[in-house]
Amino acid sequence: MSGPLVVLGASGDVAAAAATLPVQVVHVRLPGAPRPVDATAVAYDVDYQHPPAFLPFVDEVLAPLAPTAVVSLTELGLEPASAAAERLGVTGVPLQAVRDTRDKLRMRRLLDRAAPHLNPPYAPGDAPPDVVGALFTGNAAVVAKPVAGTGSLAVSLLRRPEDLPDSRRSPGTMLERYVSGREFSVEALSGGGRHRMLGIAEKRTSPDGFVELAHLMPPPGLTEADRRRVERAVAELLDAVGLVDGPSHTEVKLGEDGRVTVIETHNRPGGDGIADLVRLTTGIDWRRAALGWAVGERLPAAVKQPGVPEAGTAAGPAAVAGPREAAGPPRGGAAAARGVRRAAAAAPVEGRPRWLRRPRCSSRRRPAA
Repeated sequence: MSGPLVVLGASGDVAAAAATLPVQVVHVRLPGAPRPVDATAVAYDVDYQHPPAFLPFVDEVLAPLAPTAVVSLTELGLEPASAAAERLGVTGVPLQAVRDTRDKLRMRRLLDRAAPHLNPPYAPGDAPPDVVGALFTGNAAVVAKPVAGTGSLAVSLLRRPEDLPDSRRSPGTMLERYVSGREFSVEALSGGGRHRMLGIAEKRTSPDGFVELAHLMPPPGLTEADRRRVERAVAELLDAVGLVDGPSHTEVKLGEDGRVTVIETHNRPGGDGIADLVRLTTGIDWRRAALGWAVGERLPAAVKQPGVPEAGTAAGPAAVAGPREAAGPPRGGAAAARGVRRAAAAAPVEGRPRWLRRPRCSSRRRPAA
């Protein structure tokens, strides 16, 4: 009998998906996190973001369990899960690949070597003034963001080099020339270096372009040729960062000239209800698949769902996540949130768009599925 699957930082949705797998599941949660609803699951509380506490736990508690794999679908659990898997010699995402996706500057440099056409002009925040100034050539705008940030935090648009404050002229800041075009996110599952694209969502963002308000899947008006360009770019990126196994969520821009530019990638499913869009449009439980690969589960074939248009159609219903509240609790409180989940689970009606609204209580995006 194979050992258990260890999952770090599972949300309620992820824990529910893990409970459907044909293996024992061991949850590792931060102290104070809610217990998983699966009464059969084993759960431990430990600060996995603190190596002096987590590594002895790996050696003394997890090692005797002889787990099959250690994974996480939450941003803050990605590196600890990979570190634990490597320490135990079990299945997991390679730690170097995780670090190369979370560090935006490192990702850009890997793309420079393997697929430079996917990069915009960029520089670290502490680059010489002439290098920073060159990013603004032709009155171009420049995006400043943390090298290791997530969820659109501390992202700003600069119009002139003087707009960059001294506090951000550091190696912790990434500067990239702003790229115009339609923005898409791509969900993929990799196995042995082969990348299967499960869904493409088009984003609707705030006027500044940095806060996601809605996702549409499949994207209306995305031609077959452009879809292939986007998928080819994602595969090149995943090869460049060495992400050969496991889930990924990649954000790209598609210019009017057909050029695809990578924004960033993560070795987890997208948040903001994207996993639900994949299920609604393909029938694939994305959260289960994002866990199940580690214990040998094969991804089922996608099945086009009733009422979902083909990709590339100029009009027609699409599954939509959002818009979400920019601030404040959802109207109707918990009852409204429960109603959203019931609506998302309901069978779609032929020919009608399917809306999935995920209320939120801050301007930050959720870091995990």
